[in-house]
Amino acid sequence: MNLYKLPLGIRIPRNDEYPNGYDIDSINNKRNLANITEGFKITEVKGEKFSYYATINIDVDKIWDVFCSLTSSLIDDIAYGIIGFKDEKPILSKFASIERVIEVFRKYKFELTNDGYLQFGIANYDDNSLNEIFVTSFKYMTIWTNNKEQLVETLNSFGIRQVENLQFIDEFPVVSEALTAKEYYGINIIRMLLGV
Repeated sequence: MNLYKLPLGIRIPRNDEYPNGYDIDSINNKRNLANITEGFKITEVKGEKFSYYATINIDVDKIWDVFCSLTSSLIDDIAYGIIGFKDEKPILSKFASIERVIEVFRKYKFELTNDGYLQFGIANYDDNSLNEIFVTSFKYMTIWTNNKEQLVETLNSFGIRQVENLQFIDEFPVVSEALTAKEYYGINIIRMLLGV
């Protein structure tokens, strides 16, 4: 398995952490053969405010820089922040300058990129288009955009290439962990600073 570098809060379960009845050897063998590597896949979409949907596996130490670079290349000057917890609907902030949203997130970039329960993003839309960059709680990115060329160029500049049959860590059992309780205090600060 050529697994990309995972964040602190996401890991493969130990054998004693699987529920009873799971065929642990079979799951582990399938995961070991899976294509869970750094890379992206992109799909063309019809009839929506975006033309392309991409999912991206990315080494944890690149998440923040790629997020910021994609933000500057895909998101207009005025956008809204997205913040939330695993398995909950994210909360959207009011519209603000992208600099303001990034400034708030930057204070908690370690927690946002490593905690297995936090998810975040940035987006903007108008009557004709939607552009969104979202980092899931499993720390892979999802992108909705109309600008495929800029998306691919930005990812390639970080050494991230399109990968056939790319798979994702949450297609198999995975353990999500919070870093500490103080990160949830931090998420409340982010909500307050973003006005949500």
